[in-house]
Amino acid sequence: MGLIRRGEYPRIGEIIDEFADKATKSPGRAEEFGDALKERVVRAEKNIGLFLNHHAYKVEKENKRISAVYAFDTRTSEHKRFTARLFADCTGHGTIGYLAEADSDMAPKGRMGMSNMWVWDEIDEPVEFPQTPWALDLDMKDFPYPRDHHGQWFWESGFDKDPLGGAEAIRDWNLRAVYGAFNAMKNRDGRDQHRNARLAWIAFIGGPRESRRLMGDVVLTQDYVVSKKKFTDGFVPSTWSIDLHYPKKQYAGKFPDNPFISIAEHDRRIDRTYGYPVPYRCFYSRNVENLFMAGRNISVTHEALGTTRVMKTCGMMGEVVGKAASICTLHDCMPREVYTHYLNDLKTLVQLPGKAHRSTVFDEIEMPEHVLVASAEGPPTGIDPAKLPGIVVDDKDAKRVGSWTLGTGLKGYVAYGYQYASPDSKASIAFEAKVPKAGRYQVRLAYRQHENRGSKVPVTVRTAKRMLERAINMKDPPPLENGFILLGEVELAAGESCLVSVSSEGAGGFVHADAIQLLAK
Repeated sequence: MGLIRRGEYPRIGEIIDEFADKATKSPGRAEEFGDALKERVVRAEKNIGLFLNHHAYKVEKENKRISAVYAFDTRTSEHKRFTARLFADCTGHGTIGYLAEADSDMAPKGRMGMSNMWVWDEIDEPVEFPQTPWALDLDMKDFPYPRDHHGQWFWESGFDKDPLGGAEAIRDWNLRAVYGAFNAMKNRDGRDQHRNARLAWIAFIGGPRESRRLMGDVVLTQDYVVSKKKFTDGFVPSTWSIDLHYPKKQYAGKFPDNPFISIAEHDRRIDRTYGYPVPYRCFYSRNVENLFMAGRNISVTHEALGTTRVMKTCGMMGEVVGKAASICTLHDCMPREVYTHYLNDLKTLVQLPGKAHRSTVFDEIEMPEHVLVASAEGPPTGIDPAKLPGIVVDDKDAKRVGSWTLGTGLKGYVAYGYQYASPDSKASIAFEAKVPKAGRYQVRLAYRQHENRGSKVPVTVRTAKRMLERAINMKDPPPLENGFILLGEVELAAGESCLVSVSSEGAGGFVHADAIQLLAK
């Protein structure tokens, strides 16, 4: 979760977009997560040394700077010592910062917990499930029914437990809850309905949401986010609501000391399209001079964590930290000085396409031949106009008169959505397209059909020398590719405009306007 490529710096997120997964459910199928792709992309970068399955447990420090981090390989127990000028704590738990005595904070109680999600399915014949006397003692009323064969994010516990020293105990409690629930489904009051049910998958690694947070020069608060307090170094757009989790009272009675089902409470005063720009000063330690942070352990309060903690948002923090680290190397400075002395350099870097690259920070930046379209609203959620032939004008660039509503429910639209208006509401919309060279052009209109659409929607095409009038039946599907219909052909001089107007007057139903397209003959 977390929307990318939007806001004042819409290039941020393009690197994440190279390998972000598109899982349709939570939990999703293994193949949806593309772990092999992620590893392949990272290993293809010659300047990255990747050490998977390594646990950091000790740091060396000189004055106010980390000089080395020790880690051991959890598969071989081999120990390694990593030395560097700069470090970034992306551990989630703020482990490196804690070991380096960085200023930190953690809510004393009422934290968000850890989830272990699970999946069950049904086969063609009955299957037995063993008794689980070590699991939680549950009946069907003690947990929400796992609909769609999923035990989702709200299978969560550990709200008042130690999320650091007690992480494994929280994980084990979650597993006991899952096995207790499935035992109720198979061997207790759910048995008759679940004879063919089998437990297909359980996440044996917990997904924690909150623990230690490392403090930077700015500590982001809920008030800053909802009031849209502007920071000069605001780069990473946070689009998730302030989403905090609490035990759900309906299921908390049986195990009040550690409930295992949660509920989410949302403060939705967030700009979901543009996003709230999280400042760079949340991404470095205020007292350990060479320590960056990215991920859920950045410098925020408990409440602000509710919006910054989702994964694509955390990934964009990594992009900004990486660019800031390159500035530190180029100018022989520390993270704070990027803000105090080289902020304009950072602003320049975050405006570069994600595929811009250089062999070292001392080389010239090489620009890619093809770049993604950058927009403050983010990447198109529908058909990308840049990938359509000819000249395309979207509804967001058209001039509207009267009351129009933005819609996204009818898929197949161009760009970010479409506009619709009530019949005989005196609403109209005008698309203007200017052609670069003289010639004959096809004029097309995009719409999405629906049973409540007008059967005789008035559409007018105007040029300097000609006017065409059409009545479109928008109950019928548009006949051309990508949802377009041909309105006619016009002759245009170089630099001349073609105006296409859609009206609700006498339309016989709702009017739909999505885009126009001019194709040279």
